[in-house]
Amino acid sequence: MNYELFRTFARKLQMTMDKQKDTTLLKARSYRSVLTVGFQLYTGNFRRFFKASWQMALLYAIACGCLGTMAAIKIPELTMVLMQQLATYQGIFIEPLLQYGLSLLALIGLALVALATLALASATILAKLKEHKDTGTITIPPHWLTASPRMMGRTVKGVFLTTLIAALPYLLTIGLLAVVAKSQPQLLYGRLVTITVTTVIASAIIAALMLPLMHVLMKYLMEAPCGYWRTLRQNYGCGMRHWGAMFLVFFVSILLIELVSLIVMTPAHILNLANQTAHTGLLLGDPLGMPSYMTTLTFVTFMLCCFIEFYVSQVTMVHNYYLYGTIEAKEQEKNKRGATL
Repeated sequence: MNYELFRTFARKLQMTMDKQKDTTLLKARSYRSVLTVGFQLYTGNFRRFFKASWQMALLYAIACGCLGTMAAIKIPELTMVLMQQLATYQGIFIEPLLQYGLSLLALIGLALVALATLALASATILAKLKEHKDTGTITIPPHWLTASPRMMGRTVKGVFLTTLIAALPYLLTIGLLAVVAKSQPQLLYGRLVTITVTTVIASAIIAALMLPLMHVLMKYLMEAPCGYWRTLRQNYGCGMRHWGAMFLVFFVSILLIELVSLIVMTPAHILNLANQTAHTGLLLGDPLGMPSYMTTLTFVTFMLCCFIEFYVSQVTMVHNYYLYGTIEAKEQEKNKRGATL
């Protein structure tokens, strides 16, 4: 009897050890293995991740609700006013134009707030991944705020700087096209196909060059405190060396997540389209035909959809976590081989 109990205990212990070994971070893996083990870690510990992050995720959802409501209702409403004035008076009054500009600034501000709250919500899950990196396990959070202020601050800083670096080439491209359209419009419209193809190719090259930033960001967040720019200088080349594996992991991960997100965000997209269509119809003389509670309904719908979508999107971060571990393991193995030669 005691022997059978011992064998059962030994089997369970071995299964636990094998599972921990399978989810070890620093291990060279194929891109398929990275996707599989990342998904297993996330789904197997989802309750712990959720308990650690739901308050911050709710803040992010509220910010997205405000952003989505303004983009779906306020901006089309002001756009309709400007179009009516343009059609009626062949010009636009300064007051609605000023309101439109202020609304666009508010929209940009809400987008930055949403990005900040997204970083803060992600920091709570990153804190649990850091725990897994250090101890090999993920524990149930003892209280609601499990991420340290330092981790949250570094996450906000890292996300903003990475977003800025990734967006800057596109902003410069748009600015260049605007300058060309202003100074030499005949050149822009005369070679529209050539410029469009060139812009698409340039955008694809820029996106390829920005991919290693994901490894830089994860290394900046997971390892000993050091400056972001120093981490970028020291590890961007490492990300480029493993560009193929990164592309495969992110392509498959984002493709699957976008398919799920498309379903999750469908109610928000339907409301957005309904608002756009209703305000467009006003230009043709149709009544607005929207209920009085449409603003509240739009806000609640966007908030709920974005709350769910946040947890769907975090799978990509866990995949990036294991991709970081795979790259680090391969680099350590490469350095050991170089040292023995």
